[in-house]
Amino acid sequence: MIKALIIRRFWLLKNRLVITAPMIILTPIAFHVFLSSVITNIYSFSPNGVTIESWLLPGVIFSFGSLTMLAILYRDLFNPQSNLQFLKLLSISPNSKFKIILGILSSSLVECLSYSIVSTLVLLIFMPEPFSFLGFLSILFYLIFYLSLFGNFIITLSIFVQRGFTFLFLSFIFLQLLFVSSNILFEQQIYSEIMNIVFFNNPFNMLLYDLRYFIFFSELSFTWVAISLVLTLIWIFINSLFLKRKLKQ
Repeated sequence: MIKALIIRRFWLLKNRLVITAPMIILTPIAFHVFLSSVITNIYSFSPNGVTIESWLLPGVIFSFGSLTMLAILYRDLFNPQSNLQFLKLLSISPNSKFKIILGILSSSLVECLSYSIVSTLVLLIFMPEPFSFLGFLSILFYLIFYLSLFGNFIITLSIFVQRGFTFLFLSFIFLQLLFVSSNILFEQQIYSEIMNIVFFNNPFNMLLYDLRYFIFFSELSFTWVAISLVLTLIWIFINSLFLKRKLKQ
């Protein structure tokens, strides 16, 4: 099933390549240039001494991956007439609801990672300090767990929300909160102690936090990777229960 969904996604990509390719290349560049120009007016280095251009890159890739995952899942799970048409068609198959959710998430993740690889390689060309190949692989490794959690949230939201406009509105609110709380623009030292407690103790932030400390300071920790993996599997199971209940209504 996952293989069939991946083939379907790349068939869609092939038919939209002329539109998709420029967006994959130009969007992260524009995002990174804009953020760099704004933040460098505040300070040239992060509180830990890393140049802003380099320090922002993992956050730019994570934010681009979030937007891409949202667009991919919205394309599949919504249409102008009704919600969950794609899921309803899949539910006719003999696959369990768990496999359906896993298949959608996995195939979306493969497509999103393909875009992110291209975007990361393009951005690395403009970095003042070159990243190692291990750093490049580390970004993609942590991105997998980040997008798995984000994709599960989007799937949950799509199951409960009926209208496309409401879905997009709530999704962008969540994205704004996520971008603030995931340390994309500022480090924890910038925020107050209360803000740190509210925003930063979550797997979305800690994955990016651990990634940056591994890339820039060679401090390796898999604690939040393991936590994210467990949360992803539990969330897939919960989404399968939500989907089963929704399709019975």
